Amino acid sequence: MNQNKPIIPDEIIPPNDVIDRRHKEIPIESIIEYMGKGLNLGEVAKICNCSKQNIQQRLKAVAFDKTDLENFKKRRVDMFAFIQSKLLNSIDLEELKKMPVYQRVVSASILYDKERLESGKSTSNINVAEVQGTIQDLQRQADELRKQL
Repeated sequence: MNQNKPIIPDEIIPPNDVIDRRHKEIPIESIIEYMGKGLNLGEVAKICNCSKQNIQQRLKAVAFDKTDLENFKKRRVDMFAFIQSKLLNSIDLEELKKMPVYQRVVSASILYDKERLESGKSTSNINVAEVQGTIQDLQRQADELRKQL
């Protein structure tokens, strides 16, 4: 038995119609997904039915760096907060005046929703009567089940 042969779980291997694609038609998203599951270049190449060099070239073409991606995922909230801060701080009164009225209204509405979300307030309406009815129905069902025990 060849011990160098990679063992790839069945759930990672795509259907045959995906494997048989031409090498440059392999979606980069699929390659990155396989890499994210901890497969090495050779294992990904085997799944994609192409050479290891092809996988390397595809990743290089999009400047993929696994470490950079993992760092971004870990700090995504901070990255988005930083960019949001830069965007909002770049807007001055003159910029706002240049925006069409509907854009100003929509922007203000979106920021209002985000403000409520960040402050822990509701961002959608809830029909309290419907929720109370559902709770009462569940309590009745629980009572019936208890009687059956």
